[in-house]
Amino acid sequence: MKIWSYFNLRTFLAIAVSQVAAYLAIRFNIKFQVDLLLYGLCVVFPLHFSLQSAFKRRERALEYLSLFKGWCLALHYSFQISIDLPAERKQTARELLKGMQAHLIQQLENRIGGFKLMQARLDEVFSFVEANHEQISKRNVLRMVRYLGNVAEASTFLISLISHRTMAGLRFYSIFFIVILPLVQGPLLLHRLESVVPTWAIYVLLAFSSLILATLDNFQTLLEYPFDPKGMDNVKVREFELDI
Repeated sequence: MKIWSYFNLRTFLAIAVSQVAAYLAIRFNIKFQVDLLLYGLCVVFPLHFSLQSAFKRRERALEYLSLFKGWCLALHYSFQISIDLPAERKQTARELLKGMQAHLIQQLENRIGGFKLMQARLDEVFSFVEANHEQISKRNVLRMVRYLGNVAEASTFLISLISHRTMAGLRFYSIFFIVILPLVQGPLLLHRLESVVPTWAIYVLLAFSSLILATLDNFQTLLEYPFDPKGMDNVKVREFELDI
């Protein structure tokens, strides 16, 4: 089940650190009273920023996938309404467009960076338009060139997501403070709750808080790249295939 993808080695590391922190605090009676606001900001701010950025990236990916498919359909319709273009040439144009979109989907799913391969597919479509411009009206040719420019813009953005995502420094900062937060939280909970709850509850509370933070961080990691099939909320790129 994909739900297990939200739990990984980082999750168990955070829980293990929380249990060690609870043991040390209880074993050596380490207690102190501090304001957790600063530590909370060190964890919550980068985690919130990373999640928000990943979600916005996913929404823009949906937008550009829709635009890419729309412009490909516009190209397809432009070929089909060209009365002087033979039927076999229209079929060739249809296969070129389907091949171009299938290549983009494959490149996104397999995280193949670089625009050269996609550029080659665009060049094939442009070469086809150039070779058959006599059977296509001049106005239609100009429209096709504009549509190709829009296809290039959308595909460039989508492929750029393969290598350009949330800043690595911010991701490291977030993970680091999620792991070390229990070292501060353990003595604080012991100070506040020692006379209220049994000692085993300290272990449970620290494990639970570390589990929540680590799982949220895993949400962000899975949403970071929205095209692979790992996460439950990732973009289903196969739904954007051309049915022509």
